[in-house]
This record gives sequence, C-alpha cells and structure tokens, in this order.
Amino acid sequence: MNQPTQQQIPVDLKNAQDIECEECKGQYFSPVFSIKKLSALVSPTGQEMMIPVQTFQCSGCGHVNEDFSP
Repeated sequence: MNQPTQQQIPVDLKNAQDIECEECKGQYFSPVFSIKKLSALVSPTGQEMMIPVQTFQCSGCGHVNEDFSP
C-alpha cells in the first residue's frame, strides 16, 4: 500500500518573525499542557472527558502568551 508523500516547501526563516514573551521579551518556549474538562452532556461519548491541550510557556518566566492560550 502506497503512503501519500508530503511535498517539502522550502522556507527561508530569515523572513519569519521571532515570537517574544509578552512579559519578559524572552524568545525561548517550552511545550506544556493545559487540561480541559468536557461535560458528559456535550461529550461525544456521553461521558465526562479530560482533554490535554498542548501550548507553550516562556522558558524564562513561565508566562503563556495570549496567542498560545487554548
């Protein structure tokens, strides 16, 4: 069975904007998770669910930028 191939599009990161922490202006971030609780009333399974949502926090001060908030 053939797997579809993804086309690699070259990107020049010199044209990309650096993201800074809104609090300390740091430029390094670590992946973290927030946990969302979904009520059984709206859950697709009919049971309460805990859903991990990955986001990024500043490695320097721990702040999560508003754009990163789930």
